[in-house]
Amino acid sequence: MRLANKTAIITGGGSGIGKASARVFHKEGANVVLFGRRKHKLEEIAQELGSRVLTVEGDMTLSNDLHRLVQKTQSTFQGIDILVNNAGIFKGAPLHEISDEQYDEMMNVNMKSVFQLTREVLPVMMEQKGGSIIHISSILGIIAVPEVATYNISKGALNQLNRSIAVEYGSYGIRSNSICPGLIETDMTSDLMKDETLMQEWSKDYPIGRFGKPEDVANACLFLASDESSFITGAVLPVDGGFTAH
Repeated sequence: MRLANKTAIITGGGSGIGKASARVFHKEGANVVLFGRRKHKLEEIAQELGSRVLTVEGDMTLSNDLHRLVQKTQSTFQGIDILVNNAGIFKGAPLHEISDEQYDEMMNVNMKSVFQLTREVLPVMMEQKGGSIIHISSILGIIAVPEVATYNISKGALNQLNRSIAVEYGSYGIRSNSICPGLIETDMTSDLMKDETLMQEWSKDYPIGRFGKPEDVANACLFLASDESSFITGAVLPVDGGFTAH
């Protein structure tokens, strides 16, 4: 198994990409730690997976919760080999209408919390002399579209954090990579995808002929978490059905 004897923290682990990643990681032998705000969602996937699973309820924007997550993982599994920074939010508005509060919310969840959790995990990986950090970014961290400026900014910053980690901690055997999904069919995008006219128009921009599934991103996470990607760090990988190839 590709992740045997490894321990992975997955934020936003109760749904969508996080849940799909938990399934493939667990299947490949990993101890899986699921972190999120919705206890019942975490418990559902934990019950499905069975053994080698720890659930930690908490809020990404609360530093005490992030510290508790790392401490519980350490005490339960005695190490952290993989961190999947998956939790995030998506909201849109014209830039000139975005309030300071809306900007702060987006940056706190999508960027600051990732910075804080990664900062907590890095000393563990440094002591172990190895680890893989995977950030779930977005194609909107590579390109920009109208009326989601704060989201564009947060994901662009996340990609730059990824590169910073790669160059600063490579000597410790720690790798950092970003995955940039296109439109993925998850709870986050469910309302958007109800607009059939919009979806039909957008589908023309996906050369592969469909939108993504959570499993498409989870399988990319598995590759970057495994030793098969041992010479890959600092990468920004689109998983977007060819959208950014235009």
